[in-house]
Amino acid sequence: MKKYGIIISAVLAAAVLISCATVDERTQDERALAAGIEAWHEREPADAAAYWNEIQDEKLKKEYLQYIDLYKAGVDALDKTDSMKASQEAKLRDACNTAIEKFSAIDPALKLPAEVSEKGAALSAKCIGSLTAVGKLTAARKMHESAVKVYGNADALASAHKEIDVVSSLYKKKSGIDAQAEKIASIESFEEKVAAYDKVIASYASAEKEVNAAASNAGLAKSANIASNMRVLKKARQDIAIAREGLIRERAYEYKNRINEEFARSPEGGKEGKLSLEDILAHYKSVETNIGAIYNELLDFAAKYPNDIGSDIIEDINAQKTDLEAKIAQVNAEIRTAQEIASRGKVVIPLMVGLFNPDPRSTAESKRSRPAKFSASNVKKDEYWWGMVSIPKGQMNDLVITLNDNRNVRAFAENTKSGKLIEKNKMKDLINRGYKVGNSWPILNAGSQLTSNKYFFEVQKGKTPDYSGEVVVYSSFIVRMR
Repeated sequence: MKKYGIIISAVLAAAVLISCATVDERTQDERALAAGIEAWHEREPADAAAYWNEIQDEKLKKEYLQYIDLYKAGVDALDKTDSMKASQEAKLRDACNTAIEKFSAIDPALKLPAEVSEKGAALSAKCIGSLTAVGKLTAARKMHESAVKVYGNADALASAHKEIDVVSSLYKKKSGIDAQAEKIASIESFEEKVAAYDKVIASYASAEKEVNAAASNAGLAKSANIASNMRVLKKARQDIAIAREGLIRERAYEYKNRINEEFARSPEGGKEGKLSLEDILAHYKSVETNIGAIYNELLDFAAKYPNDIGSDIIEDINAQKTDLEAKIAQVNAEIRTAQEIASRGKVVIPLMVGLFNPDPRSTAESKRSRPAKFSASNVKKDEYWWGMVSIPKGQMNDLVITLNDNRNVRAFAENTKSGKLIEKNKMKDLINRGYKVGNSWPILNAGSQLTSNKYFFEVQKGKTPDYSGEVVVYSSFIVRMR
């Protein structure tokens, strides 16, 4: 092609010389070639065929006639886009690339008509923009370079190049900030982690301002392609803001869990079965005091992050605190009926269990409460225990008593007076023995079997003098044990 480019230049130069001379010394092929080139530029590229068909050099003729075919193929590719919708981006890009490919194969000395260049440049700019809009900058740059070589640096292509530069700077900034964000996960300190989130969020916001300014300076303030990529940057900032909010809310709800743990706290030293009524009252007084202290810690924490901890969290945990305080009041009222209580036997701790205070190990399929524990040593006879359970009306929760050995257990809905009334009143044993699993003794659908929110059980003498166990409420003991 370079060889024939030299020929075209020579032909054009000869034409100039001939215009100044009276004798045309060019060969027939040179005259035919020059006439075709003139027709290409002065009329239509297709008009050059009539002259180039007269070229005697078959190789040269074939090459120049092929340029007309390439031109027609390129124009056809552009014309096909007239019926395409803007949403058919893939088809538009294929047509654009076909046109560029065909036109690129034409000798550079043969210029495209202005209207063809304008149409090709406009289509190319549109396709480059669609690539830029989705962040495919390498492909966009490649298409831009090819288009400029074919159509020249038209205004539409120059604008498309500016868009690429602005979006490229956007992703460069985002990449640096993303790297900062990835390091946050390794920060252990809560305060330092929040500060790191704040820094990254501020960096994203600053980057947005800088990119907007760059777009405005380039005359592209209203560019939809840049705006599309700006949404990527904004989403990254929003994702970090959500993660930050989640971290703070999670920390806030830790206070709720601490309150639940405090409510379920047992006295130190495994004294569950050795506490006097006064000791139990004192224990629940300390529980109530500690719950209040934890709640005050939450309020102090919320004051540090007023924009992140909404009233919903405070109201939720305050409702929990109020509910637990009401339950403590219930417990205390029961304990204060000393004579009746003393006859019930030993007390499990915490005195009240239920799914209002779930065990963290609960599953969505089968929830379980935190346990009430009991233990005894040097036992020489049957022993009697009691506790309280919170089961909402209509809930088919199961109450399960589990021991560390296989000694027998019986459970009742009424006070047995430490066993004295069992035989006398022919009291019904509530244990569903057909569903016993190991050393776990279930009272299925306990809410319907118990006549109050209290339960009473007998632990019979075993082979060893010591035993321990726990009482747990399940949403479904049977499902959990399958």
